[in-house]
Amino acid sequence: MSRRPVVITLMVLAAIALAVVVVKVLDEVGDPEPNAGGIPLTAILPRSVDAVGVPTIGIGAGRHCDGQVLVYHDILGFEDRVRPKFVRRYADLGGDAARAIERFANDVRAGYFPASGETYHAADAVTEALGLYGSVEHAPA
Repeated sequence: MSRRPVVITLMVLAAIALAVVVVKVLDEVGDPEPNAGGIPLTAILPRSVDAVGVPTIGIGAGRHCDGQVLVYHDILGFEDRVRPKFVRRYADLGGDAARAIERFANDVRAGYFPASGETYHAADAVTEALGLYGSVEHAPA
């Protein structure tokens, strides 16, 4: 048996419950003043969360929701071109990444990367057989 009808039914019931709460709050608060931007979520949300009976997850909807969502790019600071009001950055990984790539590019341009210890080398016998890099000097035993 598919759970899809049950999920859809719950979603419809939650939407109806939310609509009923909004209508009740609008009756209590009254019509918003012209150009006031509508009824603030803070007036509706606490009652809505309690009324729907299912967990509510918010993104920018305030602390009254049962859970919160933030895109990990925003949390970690990968992107700094757009910063919605509800975003709190917990790191600056975008800046760290840009600085790391710049350091890498500078090391490559200057010939510091890769160093000998960061390179796989052919065995001396292979190097000599192929005539690579001139002759191989052996350290005294």
